[in-house]
Amino acid sequence: MKLALDKIKLRSEIDRFEILHWGVFFFLFLAIFYEAIEFGRWVEFLIETIFFTGYFFFLRRLLKRLSYSFWPFLGMLFAFLIFKLFNQPFWSFSFLCYFLASGLLIMESYHLWTPIFYPIVSWWEYDFRYRDDLKVQVHWNDEKFEGRLTDLRRNAGCVASFKDLKLGEKIQIHPFQDFDKVAFDAEIMSKRKYSIGRPFNYGVKFSVYDMKDATAERMYKNFCSFWKDERKNKLKKKFTRDKQ
Repeated sequence: MKLALDKIKLRSEIDRFEILHWGVFFFLFLAIFYEAIEFGRWVEFLIETIFFTGYFFFLRRLLKRLSYSFWPFLGMLFAFLIFKLFNQPFWSFSFLCYFLASGLLIMESYHLWTPIFYPIVSWWEYDFRYRDDLKVQVHWNDEKFEGRLTDLRRNAGCVASFKDLKLGEKIQIHPFQDFDKVAFDAEIMSKRKYSIGRPFNYGVKFSVYDMKDATAERMYKNFCSFWKDERKNKLKKKFTRDKQ
């Protein structure tokens, strides 16, 4: 997989991930250090410190590559923190540390879970009629080409297209269904290509709220509602077909 990010415009986001990531490690380290002092578990403390140091560097490596493998490993870490949290005396120092580590981990997950960093593409759905995407027309400079909007969340989206564009390019996205006279301005913030023969997946940020245009904001909200309804309808049609 080839990946490119607009690191200049996403610098604040990337820095935030670093702070949150190592913030989780810091509070986890404090918790196991306190347990070592309280119960004299210095051998366990040494083993856990070595293990979690390697684990967090491994997670950071997956995060820098924006690998989807990051999420199951993050889930295991979260499960460990919750397990430890519920096995501590309420409001003890170790409880507070595990609580803060869990909170920072949730914040890190929330900021990462956008189409710019981790777009959702329903590649497992072989029947295109039931895929969670919409056909769109993309306008770039004087060119027009078709694409698929595969994800739409938190003022960002993912556009799949075979057209090779650069990071930072400004595009217009024209939906077809019921919104054929509407265009949404967006900027390419990330770019993925999984393999030869598959389209580029562009993580885009919509500028509708930067324009401070009430009409544009209303149309964008309507489009987001339409997107959610379409996903529900496709899922309903799929299960109706399977029952027949």
